Order: sequence, then structure tokens, then C-alpha cells
Amino acid sequence: MKNYDILMKKGNNTFSFYAGTPQNTLFAIESVFEGLDNLYYQLINNDSNLFNYTDITPVNDNKLYYFQNNIDSGTPQFFQKLEFVSDDDLISFKPKLFNIPLPNTVVTLEIKNSNEPVLTLKIDGSKSNSYQVNLNHLDNGVYELWLNNQIQETFYLSDEQVADNCLGIVSLNIKDIISMYPNNINYAINFNARSVFWQYQVIVQKNRKIQVSEMSVSGISDETYEGPLKQEVIGGQTAEVFTTSIPLKLHNVLENNPQLKVTYSNEFSNRKNELEIKLPNPDVEQLRKYNQGKNEGSFFSSTIIYV
Repeated sequence: MKNYDILMKKGNNTFSFYAGTPQNTLFAIESVFEGLDNLYYQLINNDSNLFNYTDITPVNDNKLYYFQNNIDSGTPQFFQKLEFVSDDDLISFKPKLFNIPLPNTVVTLEIKNSNEPVLTLKIDGSKSNSYQVNLNHLDNGVYELWLNNQIQETFYLSDEQVADNCLGIVSLNIKDIISMYPNNINYAINFNARSVFWQYQVIVQKNRKIQVSEMSVSGISDETYEGPLKQEVIGGQTAEVFTTSIPLKLHNVLENNPQLKVTYSNEFSNRKNELEIKLPNPDVEQLRKYNQGKNEGSFFSSTIIYV
């Protein structure tokens, strides 16, 4: 980037790249970027709740998300393959020296890049159950491993140290940027919000000294809440539990909030009173899975409400 006078500026959810040219010189992207290889970046996750509120699979030591401009010509504005990041974007990560297991027979091993073989070997698996593949002569990038004309996996190749909290690799394909310039040079990585059951545990504090005759929750749109169901919660307290009938998407900020309506009387009068409470946004830190029942395996976020 320094050699090509490229500057990067971090904004709100945005990284912008600027290419410098000598004063009074027109910007000609073909000549300015001539000889420039693809640029690769590690996408670092500093949010411990990211895998709670986004509908994506957590990464592990062997898998990362791979994002690249124009990865799908149908939607060139996306860095991911579909409308939102999904398992389709997961890819293996390999150093330039790695071992592969072999069947007990002679096999043809191929490493391909853009469907073109860059390495072809015949290996006798009866003599060894593994083979060390040396790809030090290849550039960083995405390759495919084939055995006997069958693809085994797609992987990102690099000897760069990957951070423990690396979510994925972001690739800027320079040839595509040059060919598309000045159109389609704004790209996005879209993460879909996770859908979970919203649950509110309503506890009427004893010191309020009121007698509740009715409780209900009205949603922010057309959703309905099942309940109330009595349930024992933390500290042996009894709560009236309301849960959405279907999973709802999580929001960073709610424009409108569910409303709890309580009809009650006190010890001094039999007159019915009404109280309305604005319910908070579900807490992504309290995300859990149902272990049993009709919603077994689904996520829910539970919030305690004190009246």
C-alpha cells in the first residue's frame, strides 16, 4: 500500500481507500495500480457477543470466513456469496506446508487456482498414509485441493499468523476493481440478525403490596406473546413469564418497545388500577437454548422485569 501510495481511512462501519497521484495528474487506475497484487486483510472480532446477535456459525482453528469483492457477479456489491454472511462463506485456512491423509492406493493430487491446476502429483498412498504438500512457490490466495479428480476442500493459503479473534479474511481483488472502476467500488459485508424467542419474566415485588388480577404484553408489530406462565426464577422468586409465539429478529435499538399492562388493586381499596411498563430490548448477553419442550434447540433471550 505504501509503494502504491494507497491510504486507508476508518470511518463508522466503513473502511475507505484512497490512491494518491502526483499533483495536476489525472487518475488513471490501470496505470496507477499496474502490477499491484490482491490485498488481503484479517477481519478481527472484538465483540464477545457477535455470535449471539448475528446468525452466523462461530469460526474455529481450521475454518474462517472468506470475503472478496465481486465474489458473486450477480451481486457485485457484496463481499459475501449470498444476501447475508452464511456457511457458504466459510473456508479452510492452510499454511504453505501442510499434510494431507492418503488412501491406501495411488492417487493423483492437484492444487487448483481459479479452476486451473498449479500443482499436479502422483502419490503412492500404500507407502505412506500422509503426504506433505509444499506450496511455498504460490502466492497467498484461494485454492482447491483435488484427489483423483474429486474436490476435497477449498482453502485460503497463507503463512501469515492469524489472530486468535480473527473472524475471516477480506480480499480486495485488484483486477476486478480496475475492470469495474468507477462503478461498483462500494462493497458491504452484511450480517443477518439472529431470530430468537423474546421472553420476559415479570416479578411483582412483595413490598408493593398489590393484588394483580391481569397481565398482558402487547408487541411492537403483529407478534403475540404466550403466557403468563408461572415459573420459579433466580432466588426462588415466582415470575409470570411471557414468550413470543415465534422467534423475532434481534435489534441494536428498538424504535418501539413491547408494553406490559398490569391490572391490579391494593390493600386499601378494591378499585382496579392499570399500570403500563415499556419492556426493554432483549439482552444478547442472556442468549440461551431451550433444552426441552416444543422449542428445543431454539435460542431465546430472557429478561427479568420487576414491578
